[in-house]
Amino acid sequence: MSESDKIEQLKKEQQTDSFTELTPREELIMKLNGETALVAWKEIERFFAKGNLLLIEQGVDLINCATDLSLDNAEAIKPLIDSEKIQRMPIEFVKSNCQPETEFWSVVVAPYVLAQLK
Repeated sequence: MSESDKIEQLKKEQQTDSFTELTPREELIMKLNGETALVAWKEIERFFAKGNLLLIEQGVDLINCATDLSLDNAEAIKPLIDSEKIQRMPIEFVKSNCQPETEFWSVVVAPYVLAQLK
């Protein structure tokens, strides 16, 4: 086997199956999905008090939203903000919907906690 054939063989052995390779976005999605939790209002209320709690409207994909926010993807996030599908948790929403045991799906994208009513 020639030297160039050996190099080509090594390259082939080092290549991975394209079905197992993840893009950085896919890796982030997996990470954020693993960090998503169902929490009670009483557990995230302090983030509301600090102004760091974002309400994600039901019907918006929480993980994709968190991913786009984390990647600073303004093209995807701006329309959601403009349509108030993502917003700082409004006091009116809190007054009418939040009891200590009210449950939210949540994920942290520092410095924010994203919350979506269960």
